[in-house]
Amino acid sequence: MKPSNFILSFALFFLCHHSRALLGPHRSNVTDRDVLLSFKSYVTDDPTGVLNTWNLKTPLCNWQGVFCNTNKMRVTGLALENCSLTGTITPHIGNLSFLQVLDLKNNVFHGSIPVSMGKLFRLKMLILASNNIQGHIPSSLRDCSSLNVLDLPGNMLEGTIPSELGNLTKLKNLSFAKNNLTGYIPLSFANLSSLKNLILMYNKLEGPIPSELGNLNLLLQINVGRNYFSGKIPSSIFNLSSLRILGVAMNHFYGHLPSNLFTTLPILMELYVGGNFYRGKIPTSLSNASELKVVDFSANQFTGWIPMLWNLENIRILNLEFNQFSNEGENGLDFITSLVNCSQLQVFSVATNRFSGQIPSSIGNLSSQLSLLNLADNQFEGNIPETIGNLASLIQLSLETNLFTGHIPLSIGDLQNLQGLSIHLNLLSGQIPVSLGNLSQLFELRLNGNNLTGRIPTSLSNCRRLQLLDLSLNGLYGSIPAEIFTFPNLGMLLNLSWNSLTGSLSSDIGNLKMVQGLDFSKNRLSGPIPSSLGECQNLLYLDLSGNSLQGFIPSSLANLKGVEFIDLSLNNLAGSIPSLATLQYLKFLNLSNNMLQGEVPKEGIFLNVSGVFLSGNAELCGGIPALGLPKCSAKSEQTNKSRHALIAGLIAGSTIICIFLLLFFYRIFFMKPKKQRGSATTQAISFDGHSRLYSYYDLKSATNNFSCENLIGSGSFGNVYKGVFRDGTLAAIKVFNMDQTRASKSFLAECKAFRNIRHRNLVKILSASSSPTFKALILQFMPNGSLDKWLHSKSEDQRQSLSLNQRLDIAIDIASAMEYLHHDCETPLVHCDLKPSNVLLDEDMTAHVGDFGIARILQKTESRDPKSSTIGLKGSVGYIPPEYGYGGEVSINGDVYSYGILLLEMVTGKRPTEEMFSGELNLQRWVRAALPHRVLDILDNELMEACDSEGVSIDYFDSLFKIGLSCANEAPDGRPEMKDVNAMIKRIRNTRFSVTT
Repeated sequence: MKPSNFILSFALFFLCHHSRALLGPHRSNVTDRDVLLSFKSYVTDDPTGVLNTWNLKTPLCNWQGVFCNTNKMRVTGLALENCSLTGTITPHIGNLSFLQVLDLKNNVFHGSIPVSMGKLFRLKMLILASNNIQGHIPSSLRDCSSLNVLDLPGNMLEGTIPSELGNLTKLKNLSFAKNNLTGYIPLSFANLSSLKNLILMYNKLEGPIPSELGNLNLLLQINVGRNYFSGKIPSSIFNLSSLRILGVAMNHFYGHLPSNLFTTLPILMELYVGGNFYRGKIPTSLSNASELKVVDFSANQFTGWIPMLWNLENIRILNLEFNQFSNEGENGLDFITSLVNCSQLQVFSVATNRFSGQIPSSIGNLSSQLSLLNLADNQFEGNIPETIGNLASLIQLSLETNLFTGHIPLSIGDLQNLQGLSIHLNLLSGQIPVSLGNLSQLFELRLNGNNLTGRIPTSLSNCRRLQLLDLSLNGLYGSIPAEIFTFPNLGMLLNLSWNSLTGSLSSDIGNLKMVQGLDFSKNRLSGPIPSSLGECQNLLYLDLSGNSLQGFIPSSLANLKGVEFIDLSLNNLAGSIPSLATLQYLKFLNLSNNMLQGEVPKEGIFLNVSGVFLSGNAELCGGIPALGLPKCSAKSEQTNKSRHALIAGLIAGSTIICIFLLLFFYRIFFMKPKKQRGSATTQAISFDGHSRLYSYYDLKSATNNFSCENLIGSGSFGNVYKGVFRDGTLAAIKVFNMDQTRASKSFLAECKAFRNIRHRNLVKILSASSSPTFKALILQFMPNGSLDKWLHSKSEDQRQSLSLNQRLDIAIDIASAMEYLHHDCETPLVHCDLKPSNVLLDEDMTAHVGDFGIARILQKTESRDPKSSTIGLKGSVGYIPPEYGYGGEVSINGDVYSYGILLLEMVTGKRPTEEMFSGELNLQRWVRAALPHRVLDILDNELMEACDSEGVSIDYFDSLFKIGLSCANEAPDGRPEMKDVNAMIKRIRNTRFSVTT
């Protein structure tokens, strides 16, 4: 052979073997090896070294995680789950034409899913769960015709679900959970005739559930929770007799559940419908749902009584919280007794409903496996049953915010597994049982806001794992046991405020190395502040105000490097103020009403005039001029040290006398503790089912020290800030300006209102924080701001646009909220300040009414008669009904007027306070003069575009104007009720939808 021919033959041989990846399906194991080496090259981090075996010296089928067909030596499986691999998936993966299983779950792959995966026609399992994969789901996956499992949860996929996936007729399990997918469920999914599990939860999907899914007779599970789906669940879904799990929680579904739900779904094991807008009674067929293990009806608007549940022998979780269930008769709590047959029950919650009456003693006969029992935020009364101590497996017991009386049952001390005990905000009396010291696993103990008396039992020191202890707002007396300061894990809060405790603070307080909050305010404590307090290195909040503490402020407080709040006011502290310049995070320091002397420092917190309070210390001087203190004389500066020595001598000399006086008056203090229940309403309280309390330092931290960057609104009584708490909770924090004379009343009015109202279109209050100098509400954050911003923003970069449909939805949301306040509350409530700036919009543009600072709770349930005077009532000009201006009585008619003005404003885009409205001309008369022939002259410009582009009839807007004018009638008796207004607006919206569809 000639050399040239030899070279040519060799070249052809080389090209043949190294180009097969591009030549279609006729590939060899050499190509598979090349693809896997390419896969390895795209991996940037391999901490476990799993790919070290992937090299040319090792046979392909011996590579770790690689599975081969031993006959053809082709790669059939690639299983590299839980290897912490970082990188992207090679685009050549589609050349593994014999691949049947690809499992890369629990790694750190990013980038997109290669389109070439569509060439894997033999692939049966594609598992990419729990990575950081981005981009869209490639429609090319439709060609993976053998797919049984498509598992992509826990990534960052976006875009819509490709309708082409409906071609995968062999698909049994599909999960796209925990991504950022948008759009609708494709109708083509009705072709997935082999599908057993459809899991789409935790996305941003919307629209209705296709009724065609009800034709998939093999479905075992449908879980679409935590999305934006809406409408009603198709009846065809409720007829899927094979269904075992149905999850639709946290969406926008509404309507009534069919009464025969558990009959048509006979083998249903798990049902999740919480966090929707369901009404009516729960299905009566629940009584016979013997296969049920989990049922979640929470956070809806269910009403009525709970049926007997004797037959739920397999139930493990029964969650009925955040609804409007009630007793409805003498035997309305018998359903609790019926649960004694449910031997598997582990979680039972009826928190935040309308149950009343006495808890039956049979509650102690519930399942021995019960770990969570939550009866909080109802109107239960009477004694807490002693039998509750029989529930030996309880981990969390929540009985707070009820009307329980009597003593804390001694038997609670038998709950050896208890980690959380919340019985705060009740009417309990008597002493704290010594038996609570037996709860060695306890993490949180909340007994605040009761009528408890007696001494703090030293046995509580046996709760060595305790992280939070709140005994505030009671009538406890005696000294604070030194043992209380020996908790090794107390890392959150020790709150003993608003009691009648006496004696001095033990130097053992320095043992609380981990605690973040100490509140001993409003007691009768005396003696010095222990210098060992400076050893509490994690302290963020310290309140010792309202006592009789004496001596110097210890310089050791300068060791509290992270402290943000210190209140030592209303004591008998003397001497000079120590330097606290090293406390760089300190934002609030209240030393007022003591006997402090000498020069005020000019560094650190003392440069912040708004954060320092020094009034009531007549002999203080100096400091920065803004503090307004007199200048220090030379003599006072020279004698400062000698004054300290003199005071120290006097204190030391008087200590012995004080001891004898304390002994003499001991009996008086012991027998007649001072009760301060009148101030209970000014303290921190919780409004949610989880009883989360936020302190001042929590709020300071969450708002970056109430920075201007976090300011999202302001009003008559304070400012509203955006806050992010350390656990990631996002909230709107309304801080009241206590310099305003009516701020405290406004705070209390909002608290009172929010304690009694719950509706999907009302701003949810999470908690409230209060002290004599600070009051704040922690509210649900509304990312889309106020309706006022959307209607009237003049800034180009902030200008928003509201479509006609959006305005209709918002009008209905507001009307629904007002209908609830006027007609569905147990006691009607008048908002008194309804206007666009008090209507807030969430991420879905759902409207929520807020700001109940001047709301009035009416005295009787029959609502339309006037009930209370408007003298002193301040609303907002333009929205106040005329009768209020003449001192008329508050009634729900006033809110109807405000709603009418608001509706006219939404349609015209004009505020009622525009300059054009002067003299006799107001918004209503301007609108009335334009009807019916000049409607276009008064329409908002954006709605004018709807007329042009969508063909909306002028008559349509004419109807809206007439409703607004009817509501804004100057005669109170001529206004409709909100329930009628709501119905009228809904009819108009339905007409709109029927036209556009």
